[in-house]
Amino acid sequence: MMSLVKNEWMKIFSKVSTYIFIAFLLLAALGAAVIDYKLSPDETDKDWKQELNADIQEQEKALEAKEISEEEKAAIMEEINYNKQLLADNINPDLNTNWTYMAEWTTSLTSFVTLFVVIVCSSLVSSEFSDGTIKQLLIRPYKRWKILLSKYITSLLFAALLLASLLIFSYLIGIIFFGNGSYSDKIMDPASFEFSPVVVGEYFVDMIVYWIPGFLVITTIAFMLSTLFKNQALAVGISIFILFASSTLNMVIQSFIGKYEWLKFVLFPHLDLRGYISGTIDMFDGATLGFSMGVLGIYYLIFLALTFFFFQKKDITN
Repeated sequence: MMSLVKNEWMKIFSKVSTYIFIAFLLLAALGAAVIDYKLSPDETDKDWKQELNADIQEQEKALEAKEISEEEKAAIMEEINYNKQLLADNINPDLNTNWTYMAEWTTSLTSFVTLFVVIVCSSLVSSEFSDGTIKQLLIRPYKRWKILLSKYITSLLFAALLLASLLIFSYLIGIIFFGNGSYSDKIMDPASFEFSPVVVGEYFVDMIVYWIPGFLVITTIAFMLSTLFKNQALAVGISIFILFASSTLNMVIQSFIGKYEWLKFVLFPHLDLRGYISGTIDMFDGATLGFSMGVLGIYYLIFLALTFFFFQKKDITN
């Protein structure tokens, strides 16, 4: 089995596109850091608490103006309360470290990891049919399921490599641009518009961990399609379409779940578990993390079983 995995690994790294994917992740992390650095206020030698207290005093003076409307007064009061909560919880609203950069940007850059892995996975088997090398592969003294399993393991290893590359690139680039911050620093939830403090390191780890199950299912779908279609372009095209259409399908399905209860068992509303972290992403009524994990687990096993079943039965004479 190890020799098969090693052989598949060498095939992946014999392609120029593999190095382009890794280089793109580096450039994406670097570009995000440059944008974040340019957008961040210059806080050198500034006392953020003093700045907030000064803002609160100015806002309180604004409340004394006679011409102020009730709506404006309510908005100012809300801002004053927000700033006081920041002071009370010792949260610097302008904090910028490698951890805040990763929490705000790297969690979004994972979409590129998904895209690149889908492209590779959807061509792992279909490319063998397109190039006509599948016969040479299957005449080797290995059972079909072992050959397919080696390809699937390789796809997961490649996915782990891309994710690790993104995390390492982001961490090091974050240190270069923003310095090495504390894992336990408090920040406001980047996805929330309300007062929602989180520990930056824990938030970042949760965002990655909650992303992995849906990513694993998408990867398995792409791998399954690679075994179903002999045409590499078709397998890649359908896989990418499913990837980009999933968010739209999710919104459509969620809008009808209240009317059709069975829709809650459809895959797409459960692909992004990050909505459970802070509740900022809409999930359907009654949705729980355990239920979504269960749905993903069932689909994962079904897709994996279909993949191996059809590959065992696939005709390679043509």
